[in-house]
Amino acid sequence: MHAQTGVNSPYSRFGLGMMSDQSTGITRSMGGIGAGFRHPNTLNLKNPASYSMVDTLTFVADLGLTLQNGNFSENDVRLNARNSSISHLAIQFRILPKVGMTLGFLPFSNVGYNFSGTQLIRRDEDGEITATNTYSGTGGIRQFIGGLGWRPADWLSLGFNASYISGDLTHSVINTYSNSVIQSRAKTYNAEMSALKLDFGLQGTLSSGENSLVLGLTYTPAQKLESDTYVTDVHSSSDTVSIADAFSLPDQLSAGFTYKWKNRMIGADISYQTWSKASFFGQKTGRDRLSAAAGFMIRPDEMSRNFFKRSSYQIGASFSQSYFKVEDKNGPLRLGVSAGLSMPLTSSYNSMSYVHVSGEYVRVQPLYKGMITENYIMINVGVTFMERWFMKLMVD
Repeated sequence: MHAQTGVNSPYSRFGLGMMSDQSTGITRSMGGIGAGFRHPNTLNLKNPASYSMVDTLTFVADLGLTLQNGNFSENDVRLNARNSSISHLAIQFRILPKVGMTLGFLPFSNVGYNFSGTQLIRRDEDGEITATNTYSGTGGIRQFIGGLGWRPADWLSLGFNASYISGDLTHSVINTYSNSVIQSRAKTYNAEMSALKLDFGLQGTLSSGENSLVLGLTYTPAQKLESDTYVTDVHSSSDTVSIADAFSLPDQLSAGFTYKWKNRMIGADISYQTWSKASFFGQKTGRDRLSAAAGFMIRPDEMSRNFFKRSSYQIGASFSQSYFKVEDKNGPLRLGVSAGLSMPLTSSYNSMSYVHVSGEYVRVQPLYKGMITENYIMINVGVTFMERWFMKLMVD
C-alpha cells in the first residue's frame, strides 16, 4: 500500500462499500445494540417496534455526528487519515394511541479510497520493468426511513420500516508500466441504484415491579436493487458493457434482549445476514455475516436536578465478520469497544433534551497476511431534542 486517502477504507472497494451503523446516541455507545432496546422517548432505528414507546405529548428529534481518525498499516507502511460525517437525522412522534412514527435519514454504505501497488514483472540486462495498479473509488448509498410502531398489548409491540435507498458507486483501476512501450489500461465500474427496503420488528416485554425484560426480533427480506450498471474497459480501444441484475441485498435476522433493574440496563444482540446470496456487479462474491454486540447503561437518578445523577453512562463492545471476500479469502474481522455519556441540556420540566458524547475504538483485523490492518478512534456527538407538545396546564 503506497497511498490511501483515508475517506473511508481500502476495503470499501468491495461489495457495496463500508456498511454504516444504524445506531443512535445511546445505543451506539452500548456497542450498537437495538433488537431488544426499548427506552422511553429514545430513538432506536434498529427495531421499529420500539417506536410505540414514544409518549403522547412528546416530539423527539435526534441528530448525530461522527469524527474519525483512522490508522492504516501494511507491513512497514503506515498512514493516518481523518474525516467526519453525519451519522443520522431522525424525528419521532405519536400519531395515534399506541402508535408511534419515525422519519429519518442516514447513510447505508460509503465508498472512498485511493491507493496503489507496484510489482516487478521482469528484470533483464536492460533493467527492471514494473507494473503499477492504482485503485480509486467514490460514492455511497443513502437511506430514507419511514416507520411505524404499534403496541396492541401492554406486553407486545410490532413495527415496520419502509426505506427508500438510493446512491451511486464508482470504482476505477488504472494499470501502468515503467516501460512506456507497454500500453496502459483503465477499467471503470459505474452504478446508480435504488430500491424500497422493508424491515419488520417485534418486541415483547415482561415486567415485575421495577424490573423488566425486553425480547426483540427483526427481519429484513432479501431485495433486488434496480440499477444502471456499466463497466468501461479502455485498452487499445474503449468498450462499455452493461450489467443486468447487478446488485441485491441479503436476508437479515436479528435477535436481542435488554434487562432493566432499578436504574441499570444490560443488553445484547446477535445478527445474521446471507450476503453469499447477494450480487455485486453481477457476481456473488460475498460471504454470510455474523455480528454480535453487548452493552450496559446506568442512570443514577433520572428525576434528580443534580447534573451528574441525571446523566446516563454507557459502555459496550461489538464484533462482526466481513460480508465480502478479498481475492477469494474471507475479509477482516471488525472488533470494537465504546463508552459514552448522555448529559441533560436543562432541568426544565417541559424539556428532556440530552447531548450524547461517546468514544469508540475499532480494529479491523485481517485473517491473512498481506491484508491491511485498520485502527479507528471515533468521537460520536449526538443531540436528542425532546419537547412536550400540547400539554394542558392546570391553574388553580
